[in-house]
Amino acid sequence: MAVQAKIAGNGYEEVDYLPQQDDLLSTAIAKTPRPGTTFIRESKTAIQLKTAANSTVATSKTRGYTKTAGTRTARSALHTAARASRAATALAGAPFTANTPLSLRCLTKDDKIFTPAAKTLFEYVYYCEGDIRKAMDIAFQAQKLNENADWWWNFSLARCYMVLGMHRNSEDYLRQALKQNRHIVIYLRLVAMYVSLNQPLSALEVCKQGLSVFHDYTPLTLEQARIHDQMGNATLALKEYRKVALEDPSNTEAIASIAIYNFYNDQPEIALRYYRRLLATTYPGPEIYNNLGLCCLYCNQWDLILPCFRQALYFSTNPVNRSDIWFNIAHIALSTGDLPLARRCLQMSLATNSEHDAARHALNAMETRQRVRNILLRK
Repeated sequence: MAVQAKIAGNGYEEVDYLPQQDDLLSTAIAKTPRPGTTFIRESKTAIQLKTAANSTVATSKTRGYTKTAGTRTARSALHTAARASRAATALAGAPFTANTPLSLRCLTKDDKIFTPAAKTLFEYVYYCEGDIRKAMDIAFQAQKLNENADWWWNFSLARCYMVLGMHRNSEDYLRQALKQNRHIVIYLRLVAMYVSLNQPLSALEVCKQGLSVFHDYTPLTLEQARIHDQMGNATLALKEYRKVALEDPSNTEAIASIAIYNFYNDQPEIALRYYRRLLATTYPGPEIYNNLGLCCLYCNQWDLILPCFRQALYFSTNPVNRSDIWFNIAHIALSTGDLPLARRCLQMSLATNSEHDAARHALNAMETRQRVRNILLRK
């Protein structure tokens, strides 16, 4: 029985798969009984005993080969299963029998099997195989066979062109898909493309067009806030982040951005309130506790500073974050006038991350200051 797997391509390739034929099987039954296992008792001479010993050795060797044959059988079964899964993916639901040869051929205009399975095949090639050019061939073939233009194929071709770095071709296909169907994914893909091309004004225009269709949609508003933040428009970014926080009160990025804006604008009390909101709605992490400790420092809540940084050290697993936390603890020690503790914290920061330049400069400054003080005391 032969199974034909249809793929989109311009060539013809035939692959024959035949399982390995093993001479010995682990389930084989010997036709003659082994010496000593039969019920017929015969008188054995010395020659017969010698023959029995030789046959025993031969049987043990045969068992070894049988074990190897079982391994080969398992290996061939794995190859057969892999071939079956690939063929099942290509046929998209067609019945498949293991241990059968596969033949691959080109498509015809009267094909009726490829069109329903084309999207599944495209997703498999795009995500699992990672072959972008083959995925584009599938998309082109599907567009030729489908009389009614589908926006999904234009969007898929745009994704392929973006991976290949051909942004202008991707823009054309995204615009065509947008004319066919105003889908939110197309707007987001257009925004990402313009941001990668360093065209923030075009990205903002696409966001406005998308918001006119999808009113107060959180991802588009969040994209607007990010673009304003990258352009340096902190006030407009804060306005957009507040819109996102009103629509989605559990949005971590929006709440954290509002807290950072208030912290660096000399409003640590408001920032502390937002960070407490984050601590109540999201999973606790070292960043939240670190920022809580700094807010408590500038709010003069001395009883909460060290517990917050202790929790930050407890949750931190990244050496870079841990080094930053030790550097902040050194800053707290300097604020209280504890110079030995500050020096030890800076040393811990450098021991955790030797590339922490701020900790190295601060430690050098402290040592220089201590050296000058010792010279003045000697005089």
